[in-house]
Amino acid sequence: MSFKVVVKLILWIGAGYLLLVGALIMFQNQIIFHPSGQMIDSPDRLGLEWSEHYIETPDGVTIHGWLIGDASEQPVVIYSHGNAGNISGRIGIAETIVNQGAAVFLYDYRGYGNSEGSPDEAGIYTDGIAVVNYLEEEAGIPPERMIFYGRSLGGAVAARQAAEFDGRALVLDSSFINGKEIASDVYPFVPGFLVPIQFPVDEDLRTSRIDTVLVMHGSSDRIVNIRHGKRLYEIASETKNARFVELQGGHNDSFNTSRDLFAESWSSLIRDTDDS
Repeated sequence: MSFKVVVKLILWIGAGYLLLVGALIMFQNQIIFHPSGQMIDSPDRLGLEWSEHYIETPDGVTIHGWLIGDASEQPVVIYSHGNAGNISGRIGIAETIVNQGAAVFLYDYRGYGNSEGSPDEAGIYTDGIAVVNYLEEEAGIPPERMIFYGRSLGGAVAARQAAEFDGRALVLDSSFINGKEIASDVYPFVPGFLVPIQFPVDEDLRTSRIDTVLVMHGSSDRIVNIRHGKRLYEIASETKNARFVELQGGHNDSFNTSRDLFAESWSSLIRDTDDS
């Protein structure tokens, strides 16, 4: 193979690499967020007390949520969900938590379900903070009664809530260490400095104002490897009262596979943080 052919080949490979990386950066929101506007379930079927809420964020976006269960005195779990679907697909998890002695506030980020707008990293943080402020100011629920629960992508939002408010507890379920770490798992050929997303779960966990942290992760998770959950637990254990629960199953079925352990973990958390 001649020198010129080698040079051309290198240039073509380099150009292709740059185009691929550029596309990943340009379409990062479409790659990360997979919202659905179709509501496939409703709290009606649970036979529990519930109410519908619309919250206007500081940047003028209206987001939608459901408060399920009795929130008058019990802890209130704010559930920040993963990157796909909407809150109507999380009714089963909410019901399980309610049965352990807490109310649950399910909400959709901008662009999901019945919420307005389009999602991006800054926007979903804004939504998560707006939910806490709304529940405190409009529903009279102090942050001290709130448990911030984030699953998968939602762990980034829950950790940010915990860094901003004095909540009762933080729960990270199938979450990742940070955006660059999970990006390196999925796209190992992209250098970290080229990854535009941050999602600094680890940093927010370190600065969290909450002492009690529960980390749960599926043993067979092939989307967010369990090493992420174990590392988050290690970080939390440095300064906080932390517990790690290894669920059975993968990223999307650990709840169904380990429903009893999931329920027991929540029951213990709610009981152990009861300050009444």
